[in-house]
Amino acid sequence: MVSLKSEGFTELVADVAQVARSSRDAAVVTKIALTLDGRLGEDIGSAALTAADQVLVELLRGPGIHLDTAVAAGDNTDNTGDRLFLTRTGRLAVRLDGVEGPDEAFPLGGVRWGDVDPAEVKARARAEHDRTTRAVAALHAELVAQPEAEVHARLKRIEHAIVHMAPVLIYVDERVYTNLTKFGTLPGKSLSATHARSLFNRLRATPVADWDPVDACFVACTDVLLMSGPPVRLEEFNGTQLDVDTLRGFLVERIGTYGGAPLPGGTTLRQLEGLAVRCAALRKQTVSGGDSTPYRVINGLNLHKSEHLLPTPAVLGDAPEAVMARLAEFFGVDSPVDTRIADMPPLFTELAARLVDAPAPDGFTTAFESVLHAFVTTAAEAFDADVAMSRGPETFDPLRTEHEIDPLGLGTGDFYCCVAPRQAFVERFREFKPGLTRALAAYSARMRFNTWHYLPSTLGVVEREPGRDDWFFAPTMPDVASWSDQHHTGHVAFGVRYAIRVPFGIDYDGRALPGLYDLRLMRTSLPAFTVGELRGAIATALLLKQLYQAMSAHEPKVVDFGKSWYERFHG
Repeated sequence: MVSLKSEGFTELVADVAQVARSSRDAAVVTKIALTLDGRLGEDIGSAALTAADQVLVELLRGPGIHLDTAVAAGDNTDNTGDRLFLTRTGRLAVRLDGVEGPDEAFPLGGVRWGDVDPAEVKARARAEHDRTTRAVAALHAELVAQPEAEVHARLKRIEHAIVHMAPVLIYVDERVYTNLTKFGTLPGKSLSATHARSLFNRLRATPVADWDPVDACFVACTDVLLMSGPPVRLEEFNGTQLDVDTLRGFLVERIGTYGGAPLPGGTTLRQLEGLAVRCAALRKQTVSGGDSTPYRVINGLNLHKSEHLLPTPAVLGDAPEAVMARLAEFFGVDSPVDTRIADMPPLFTELAARLVDAPAPDGFTTAFESVLHAFVTTAAEAFDADVAMSRGPETFDPLRTEHEIDPLGLGTGDFYCCVAPRQAFVERFREFKPGLTRALAAYSARMRFNTWHYLPSTLGVVEREPGRDDWFFAPTMPDVASWSDQHHTGHVAFGVRYAIRVPFGIDYDGRALPGLYDLRLMRTSLPAFTVGELRGAIATALLLKQLYQAMSAHEPKVVDFGKSWYERFHG
């Protein structure tokens, strides 16, 4: 029987700790821990360290320092020295002079400093810790000086963003702010916004002057970060430290990326807000120009998501040859590779008109569903993806501004996801075909949920009363992901390790509907997708968007691509 299930993050971290303990060389152990044994960039692993630990780790990576692995294994009862740990969230942590380790962390060993003077090392680390404490206290003092209503407005903005986006995992010094686990204090995935354990409810009930300064730092920096771009900007600090210095450096770097003049900026709250406003304006200008497409690189191990820019695909030749060949088959005519994608709508309009009256091929309810499946199958083969997917609504009436069916009353079954495997993936299930249909149906079900999840945002009715609270911001940026099978239960069960997602919308009934559709590519094993493949996928998605746009004039109903359909089609 074929199993796509991966080990999941908890088991992965335990394995990394075991590998790290196999060496006594502190430089080797720290590198294994920082990179999660080569799965994560050192820059991101280092960005998770506290300022004090950065000083210590820099020295630990020098020559002649060793670890006593007997301490890590619990064979030595002397836990009064200096030790290394790997936390359950995958962060390297140092504890000096027998200070208790992080909760449920994996011990890696006791430090033997060799020729390095421990007193000097610890003095430098404590000085850095004191500097961090002073910076955090200064930010707290700025919040204390503000009217309480202004501070509570910050809490409301942050809470609204976090509740309606993917999981968050952010460090402020030693503290972890997350909604990923049952122990998290942020609302969203595991904790309701009304729960007493929610950080925001606790802070609302406490005078700002009595807040823990670290909590104040999280609130101030998070609110500034949200000013600098779309709400998902917050995810760019997943798995890393968020404080005054890192935030200022991030904003200055982003302003430069968007073509802005270098700004020195400052570290007061108002100065940081000024940088954030400038950053947001430049980003909007860059994106609206259309020449560059923002995309995100995602590492599912620590949920870190970094935004980048690439030239927007403009011509048919930016898509793979197989996709161009498939389009020529649909259109009945070849298009030159230098054909501008923006000039191709008439071809899709003619295709849509033919599909409305065309007979349905065997296995499909309509000719449109057959063409959609053929296009997605071609994408799977063209990108060597185990499966390709595209989701959307089954009917159009709920999308109208004046609708007979309330869109907020829809369920996940009112949406579809066309999932198409490449032949090599099908062959893996030659001896157990039910395994293939089970996997494809599971992928489809999850993507149907996603369309339902985004719908209030897509339709712009998130403030409607009565409404729905269980929605996420509609996605607008393409992304390329690695290790996406670590935290999401469905991804773990069906091995969604490497993925490309290109969300897009259409114009319908006089308004834009962002994130209503997408194109997704998935691999269960190496190689990971590249940015070059992402650009080709964006071009392919722009073509698929035109098919959906042209078909919307005919309002086709999609009934295929449910569980029973996959059983019939692949059984």
